[in-house]
Amino acid sequence: MKFKNIFLIALLFVFSNQCFALAIDDWEYKTITGNLKPTPGCKDKEKAAKKASSGHRFEKYTKLLCTQMAYGWSLEEVEDKGVLVCDACEGDFEGTEKYRCYMKDVVVKCKTVVKGF
Repeated sequence: MKFKNIFLIALLFVFSNQCFALAIDDWEYKTITGNLKPTPGCKDKEKAAKKASSGHRFEKYTKLLCTQMAYGWSLEEVEDKGVLVCDACEGDFEGTEKYRCYMKDVVVKCKTVVKGF
């Protein structure tokens, strides 16, 4: 009786998780082009350009380009950082012009695990 219970528990343990079916090392890659969101608020041109083209904000929005494609897609690498575009903000800023900058035509390579058995 004990042997049957232990065998049944072992059998259920082995077949309870189907992750082994996707444990292959095949990746599907796709290259996409997109524009990143502009910087929030209106700032000096140098600050807005630096914030849009490098740092945490650039990494975050390049990852979002891939994750917006579909569930399971992630960023492999940034192939081309694109072109920096700065637009002047409208309004009264006490003699200095303020800008909002964004990266245009950023090319990223995305990856996901090949689906199926």
